Amino acid sequence: MNRRLVPLVLVACLVAGGAACGGGREDQPPVEVRIGVVALADAERRDFGGEVPTVDAARLAVSQANEVGALSARRRRLHFQLVVADAQETPESAVEAAQQLVSRDEVVAFVGPQSSRQAIAVAEVAEKAGVPMISPLSTNPATTAGKKFAFRVAFLDDFQGRVLARVAVDQLGALTGAVLYDVSSPYNKTLAEVFSACFAEFGGTIVATETYTAGTTDFNPQLERIKATAPDVLFLPNYVADVVPQVEQAKAEGIDAKLLGGDAWDIVTFPTRPEFQGATFTTHWYEGVDSAPSRAFTEEYREAYGRAPDVVAATTFDAVGLLVAAVDAAGSTDPTRIQEALATLDDFPGVTGDISYENSGDPTKPVFVLTIGDGGFSSSRAVMP
Repeated sequence: MNRRLVPLVLVACLVAGGAACGGGREDQPPVEVRIGVVALADAERRDFGGEVPTVDAARLAVSQANEVGALSARRRRLHFQLVVADAQETPESAVEAAQQLVSRDEVVAFVGPQSSRQAIAVAEVAEKAGVPMISPLSTNPATTAGKKFAFRVAFLDDFQGRVLARVAVDQLGALTGAVLYDVSSPYNKTLAEVFSACFAEFGGTIVATETYTAGTTDFNPQLERIKATAPDVLFLPNYVADVVPQVEQAKAEGIDAKLLGGDAWDIVTFPTRPEFQGATFTTHWYEGVDSAPSRAFTEEYREAYGRAPDVVAATTFDAVGLLVAAVDAAGSTDPTRIQEALATLDDFPGVTGDISYENSGDPTKPVFVLTIGDGGFSSSRAVMP
């Protein structure tokens, strides 16, 4: 966690050698705090050119926390140790990784997994073990629903779906809409359903709803039916590997509807592709976020790794920062005390925006709405709940 994120009273204690807080115990060994990370390491190496932004961001956050040397409420120095477990590809493998962190590695809390399909399953592990988890990017409501120990950095699909429907009606002037989504994925399905319901609530009409299942590559049958309805907007709440051929095939079919997407869209390469010009989508963070935490994080990440951070890195950095803040606020390494501190954290100055929890694992924070144009973003705005 960056120096600016540590409460000022802690920095004062460090500078004064503990005297400012009634005499710190610098002669005592630091309290070791083990934080786990459930990372989809192999997949991230493939998708990010051999890099694992989840792990890199977590290491940067832990390194900065240790550099500051935060003090607990008992005035003992804290030393955070990162333990990484590979989630591999399936919910079952992610569950196994989380169980390893809890039982064998005895972490006090853990970060991850990123995807909803894994996070939903892993949240059950956290709840049963009584160990807090924070998923950086899971947006599905089921991840935290009915649970005390499951948290997220991301906004919910309920929120981003509603925002996109409002943008479609109010900003794009859409009266009719079509949706194409992977019915086998909780993320895609939930986001599609929320958008459709809200679009109708705001006065629009869904004229076509088409589905497919994982592994589909030919979307022309669904797109032909969508074209026949001539929608004003086409919502594609799907992952990058599916969105690219869907947009290419939609353009080939002659569909001229304005494109909408969710936070799973590719914020880096989509703006450079001609077929995505004019499309609007949501995200948790991008380099253009104009805040002190965001600017500092971007600079520090580039300095540490020689490349720009992405949304995976930004949300992971915030997840670790939240855990560090909760451990400090709890003054304890007891997972239950950490959970209690997390549940009441208020206005944490995150890279992805100020984050607050109100006795729930779902944060109050902004969603960023971006419109692609001229090889970049022609417009952007932050929307609060």
